[in-house]
Amino acid sequence: MNLVHPEIDAYLARLAAHGDPVLADMEKLGDERDFPIVGPQVGRLLEVAARSCGARRVLELGSGFGYSAFWFLRAVGPEGTVLLTEGSDERAREAEEFLTRGGFAGRFRIEVGDGLDIAAALTGPFDVVFCDVDKHDYPRALPLARQLLRTGGLFITDNMLWDGKVLAPDDRQTRGVLELTRELYAATDFVTTLVPIRDGLTVALKLAP
Repeated sequence: MNLVHPEIDAYLARLAAHGDPVLADMEKLGDERDFPIVGPQVGRLLEVAARSCGARRVLELGSGFGYSAFWFLRAVGPEGTVLLTEGSDERAREAEEFLTRGGFAGRFRIEVGDGLDIAAALTGPFDVVFCDVDKHDYPRALPLARQLLRTGGLFITDNMLWDGKVLAPDDRQTRGVLELTRELYAATDFVTTLVPIRDGLTVALKLAP
């Protein structure tokens, strides 16, 4: 399902062009494998969001081969760090190679395994928690974000329109997306908006207790 008119989407894609050769290689790999990455439009939004809250510690729940982490690393600066979690050893190695090529060596760490299980053993605070795990597990991410984020931090979740399936949910993955959406909008400790670019993502600001 196209969220915006194709010509508008093409216009936005031109605006989001970055000229970075490492990002371009990552985008090419995503296309070759038909592996979903957030792409430059969402990447720019991630960078803006992280910069706007002065992020220095970012946690990714589900990282693939590091595309979204690249944008976060641009935002957090030389004193910042990004913790990636990825279930595949191969993709974790690819992420390390890409991010090192991008000039971010020493500013990121990759843990291999289930992102939610890894997060449950972490100590905050983090400034941003980015969620892109299996969609049926989305509701499990909110208590972890609530525990790990500082006040004023951001919980950002990808695929929150799930190719339009949210309009007629009939599978476990879509029900997970919808459950997290309902919980975020009902939460009294977050203010949430759903941004309809690419496949939709929620940006939720954690409020003071």
